Amino acid sequence: MELTALLILAYFAWLAVALRKRKRTVQGPWLFLLRAFFPNWQFFHGLGPAPRLWVRSQDRPDRWSSWHPVYPHLPRRTWHLLHNPSVNLALSHQNLVEHLATDVHDLAENADIRDCVSYQLVTRLARDAVQGGCWDDTPMVHRPDGFAPQAFQFEIRLLRLGQAGDEQLLLSPVMPLRP
Repeated sequence: MELTALLILAYFAWLAVALRKRKRTVQGPWLFLLRAFFPNWQFFHGLGPAPRLWVRSQDRPDRWSSWHPVYPHLPRRTWHLLHNPSVNLALSHQNLVEHLATDVHDLAENADIRDCVSYQLVTRLARDAVQGGCWDDTPMVHRPDGFAPQAFQFEIRLLRLGQAGDEQLLLSPVMPLRP
């Protein structure tokens, strides 16, 4: 028990020192791993556009599906007050999208977003969604019957509340799906 408390204290001390040296933005592969312990708290800074993940897939070179949002709209149940792993998983997926949007805004001028861990994780999330991934019994996206995707693409759109239309923040290249 004492060792655990000491490790937790060392972790937070290291985090505080790292944040003081880095302009209060958690960056880099090792500091990014620490970010997984904390939700994205940007909603305390005021209302702004909300990032949303959209995906589409291709089953033939000339045929694409329509764009579908990957956003958790899961049914609520009474027992979710005590135990709701599928809702927690869906919310953590949305948290990844929000972290990617933050990384896009904080990206250095000549940096490549594809090198960011958040981009790689959202790419995996998008791949899962087009390949039939689910949050418990709820599919991430609607996939038409008989549609066997061979490639996919995703984009991050900023949803502006009370305004018509979304702003595109990021559009991925077309990525093949591995069989």
